Amino acid sequence: MRRSTALYGILGLVLVAFGLIDYFIATGFRLFVWVNIAAGVFTLVLWIMSSYSDIASLAGQRSTRYGLNAVLYSIVFILILCAVNYISSLHHTRLDLTTEKIYSLSTESQAVLKNLKQPLKLYGFFQGGANPQARELYETYTYSSPHVTFEMVDPDKHPELAERYKVSVMGTTHLQYGDDKAGNGTNITELSEEALTNAILRVSKRTTKVIEFLDGHGEADIDNTDSPNGYGALKKDLEGEGYEVRKLLLATQAKVPDDANIVAIAGPIKPLLPHEVDALNTYLKGGGRVVTTLRPQRPDQPIDETALIGLLGDWGVTVDNDVIVDQVVRLFAGPELGLNPLVQTYGVHPITKDFTQRTVFPMSRSIGAAEKLKPGITITSLAKTSDSSWGETDLDTLFRQQKAQLDAKDIRGPLTVAEAIEGNLEQLGYAKSGEARMVVFGSTDFADNQTSTEFFNRDLFINSMDWLAGEESQISIRPRSMRASRFRLTVDQFAIVFALSVLMLPELLLIIGIAVWWERRN
Repeated sequence: MRRSTALYGILGLVLVAFGLIDYFIATGFRLFVWVNIAAGVFTLVLWIMSSYSDIASLAGQRSTRYGLNAVLYSIVFILILCAVNYISSLHHTRLDLTTEKIYSLSTESQAVLKNLKQPLKLYGFFQGGANPQARELYETYTYSSPHVTFEMVDPDKHPELAERYKVSVMGTTHLQYGDDKAGNGTNITELSEEALTNAILRVSKRTTKVIEFLDGHGEADIDNTDSPNGYGALKKDLEGEGYEVRKLLLATQAKVPDDANIVAIAGPIKPLLPHEVDALNTYLKGGGRVVTTLRPQRPDQPIDETALIGLLGDWGVTVDNDVIVDQVVRLFAGPELGLNPLVQTYGVHPITKDFTQRTVFPMSRSIGAAEKLKPGITITSLAKTSDSSWGETDLDTLFRQQKAQLDAKDIRGPLTVAEAIEGNLEQLGYAKSGEARMVVFGSTDFADNQTSTEFFNRDLFINSMDWLAGEESQISIRPRSMRASRFRLTVDQFAIVFALSVLMLPELLLIIGIAVWWERRN
């Protein structure tokens, strides 16, 4: 066989092979396929026509038999890979190697799915019944729970489903929990893990627990979403967790409403009335749950929390008249004073179980526990500042001159900025059984619109609410709204990129290598 014609056969096989690979793996971009197959067939025909007389003798050579064996082994190997791929598609396991676990559900989402008792079906209503981002999100949930299934729906082809589930906006996800005949579910239009998990919580909860935010004393406004100091963002997060959030004007009521599961006191500026203090104390002695945030005293903004501090003192909590200052080391600037101490030390408690993330407590007072607690009261320190912090007691110099210096009057860190209080009502003599719970935070700003989304403040606050409400199973780290940037391609665009980068470049290198090897051999 002439060596020059044999090269045509090798190149023809390479071209045909790459054309077939692209045909079976990537659909959409067929130009690469047909060019390779046409060129490959042409060169093979050219080789056969020029070497027809030598093919018969070639078939009887030992090297031909070795070559056929190699081809057979290669085919068997490919078949084994196909079988392994098929089996893995039936029993697949995901492995998320990203540092932020952006392709995995958060611990809260996993806990919510674990608590599902009935089937949950997700209906995605999208144009043409297709949305790659929604399908990827739904598949993550179905992978995490056998109770979850999903269906992509084209509302133009299935208007009866859109009418049944009251879907009027394209891009809506309908969640149907339990009995599918009633059609009583919930709809969301935001396509994110946070929105979907919150919707699952709402649709799977049998009862809604009520949080009453005390009003009328200059507290942080739960309806204010515009001001940095408002609590509007926190209210939205709590409602997303399945809570009903209301305002409580206790000054006009005889007692705390009977349906209140939690009473929140968000940093009052004006003093609580004696009637309100008595009502709150009675509520706690009956097994109530209270969360309180405090504000430091400021010369430019008089704050009277005397009555509130007295209420906390009845349950063993002490409040210092200070502002926590911490040294912040800045690059090229050295240490500076900061009123936003970072916290990464947490106590052993259900609220902070497996909680290792950082939180920030701006404008915080230090709190503590009385030396002699009443029998039946247990206080746990939830969060502490660093060793470099201290409680500055010279507030006039701090706010008017922006100066602070640790001296003998100040309180050295680490300092407690959050506490959990449990009161055994039987031991306290208030009731035959039951338990009162309270959580106290030294800062009000740590949960406002500006700060609640920083670090993991929101998670710490909502975990506290879950513990107060007796929903320990929901205590976790919430899904983050920020996701990794992703570059999405259509099927045709993917086919072009695959052919040009994955196939064409190796093919050209292989052809050039064969040509160079052939020339050197001859």
